[in-house]
Amino acid sequence: MKPTTDPGAAKPLADRVIIVIDDDTALLSLMSTFLRRAGATVHVAGNGRAALALLETLHSAATSVHAVLCDLRMSGGSGMDLYRQLNSSMPWIVPRLIFSSGDLDSDDVRAFVDECSAQVLAKPYPLAELKRILAALPPPA
Repeated sequence: MKPTTDPGAAKPLADRVIIVIDDDTALLSLMSTFLRRAGATVHVAGNGRAALALLETLHSAATSVHAVLCDLRMSGGSGMDLYRQLNSSMPWIVPRLIFSSGDLDSDDVRAFVDECSAQVLAKPYPLAELKRILAALPPPA
């Protein structure tokens, strides 16, 4: 006899729209694949400027974004720049930002982390921890 499984348990991020922003294409591919396998709909951007345009497009289409996972240091618009822009143009998305960085010791990053209210993960981080954080976020209002 086969044990029954809860379909929701197999796909803990089902019905979630997640944006992944990173200029490292290998990491972007890894994260988007991992999140899709967990059931999420994933959109990707290679920098903060592209992410802002993507967020504006999704907002115009009335697509609710569950979470935004963003690298802090990127050419073409950093996560820090994106945070400041979103704080004034789309403040409802700010509580859904999760930043990641391999450089949490530099002065500007430490100052930013102290300034912002977003969660920050130190790279490399366990994928299970990311999934736990994403699953714990309440649905968008």
